[in-house]
Amino acid sequence: MGIHPAVLTEYNIDLSEELSIEDFLPSGFYKVATAQLKADKRFIKNPDVNPIDYIPVREYEKSYTEYKELIYILVIDGKVAKIGGSKTGLKKRHESYNCGTRKARNIGTCSVTNYNITETQYAAIMSGKTVEWYMFDVPTVEVEVDVFGKKEMVKASVFTKYEASLLAQYSSITGHFPILSKNSGVD
Repeated sequence: MGIHPAVLTEYNIDLSEELSIEDFLPSGFYKVATAQLKADKRFIKNPDVNPIDYIPVREYEKSYTEYKELIYILVIDGKVAKIGGSKTGLKKRHESYNCGTRKARNIGTCSVTNYNITETQYAAIMSGKTVEWYMFDVPTVEVEVDVFGKKEMVKASVFTKYEASLLAQYSSITGHFPILSKNSGVD
């Protein structure tokens, strides 16, 4: 086993029924980051560390760190594994996923989604597969609202509509959501 925790076999997911990113990638998406294991010294220092390190693509580092609405596609070995969205940016979403450690799961302090995404990426990387993240910047939408008699312009949150639309497109082709999007909660 060495310094890395054993892979939990249930997270070696079968992607044979998923579309390749080349066959599905909608217009406007771009590869923004890859995932890899954290440096060995991190495991030596703390074997319970979340194992995933996210590396932004050089020309998209600013976009990766921005606080904004977006849609993302998690791709494992060229196959679409998850379609999701965030209102806080991808770096913040990855920070949330990084809470999905085995230690946190054992004491019940992390979400099932965070844990499943982390363990699936870990299993993929440990088996030599590539893990990539694609992103679409959701346009900012402002609407005028009446706030107790005063007209004000506010930003509307619309990423969930984009996420639902993309999941519906995927499902119309395959007959199902991507394997890791089953708990999307999107209408």
